[in-house]
Amino acid sequence: MVDNYSSEADALGSLSSTAPTSSIKNDTTKTSHNESEDECNYSIMTIDTNDFKKLLLPKSNISSDNKLNFDACFREKPFKTVAYGPINVNVRQTMAPTLATGRRSKFTKLEGDAAVKREIRRKRNREAARKLKAKREQVEQQLQTDIDELESRERELLFTISSLESYKTKLELRCDRNMVFIEERLARATAPTLKQEHIRQAHQSVLVHNDDVHAKEEKRSPSPQWQLLFSI
Repeated sequence: MVDNYSSEADALGSLSSTAPTSSIKNDTTKTSHNESEDECNYSIMTIDTNDFKKLLLPKSNISSDNKLNFDACFREKPFKTVAYGPINVNVRQTMAPTLATGRRSKFTKLEGDAAVKREIRRKRNREAARKLKAKREQVEQQLQTDIDELESRERELLFTISSLESYKTKLELRCDRNMVFIEERLARATAPTLKQEHIRQAHQSVLVHNDDVHAKEEKRSPSPQWQLLFSI
């Protein structure tokens, strides 16, 4: 009888050591954990120290789907926020649990609180997916509007550039024509001027020659009157 009591006490001690510490009232230990969004699910576990036979049964009131894994559930799970344009995404730093690492399959049938919590979680996920889809569509529509405006602006600028290049070509042709016309007018205007200049220079040279002749004649002394009388 003493051996059975000691074995039952050892079993109780092993179970109480695996459970988290909490307040004890009337020899009853109750531990409650709310279900988190990353599949760390716990059900309420009640340990009655007056009933040792229930603790020794192979099947406890803890379901196989809700395994006690406090180290995995209570460790910090930091998130890194990555911005994809106007959308911010929280990226997990730790690896998400899979079916191979203890994740429960979505096809597993649950009952009671676990089923209610699963339905609440799925409803929240559907709502979040709906909001994300609406935001993604809004961002996509806004980006498409911006792209259309930029493409329209690009077409307008290309048309303006083409018009300016055509206007530049016309101005260059007009400038070339005006330069040729101005050169021809200058040539026609300078030709008579050069001829008149040659005539003026020739006339001036003739006048200078006549002046020299008159000056030489004036330098000769006239014959006296008595010389004329004797010459007769």
